[in-house]
Amino acid sequence: MINDLYSSLTAREQRALRWSAAATAAALWLTTAWADPWVLLTVPLIAGGYFWYVTRQRRKYPDGHPDDDDWDF
Repeated sequence: MINDLYSSLTAREQRALRWSAAATAAALWLTTAWADPWVLLTVPLIAGGYFWYVTRQRRKYPDGHPDDDDWDF
């Protein structure tokens, strides 16, 4: 239902919807951070830590994790 609605929009309307969703997420994050300033630090730190972990794992195992092929358990 949502996919049909989104696909029926023009390219300009889709872009406006994406930007408004991003602006809404930023506004919610900042209003939450207004109540608790630690959110300003923890959300980017968690995101950065996850990004670092994923890139390190991809460099360490470029073809996937070696345990992924073993389904005999």
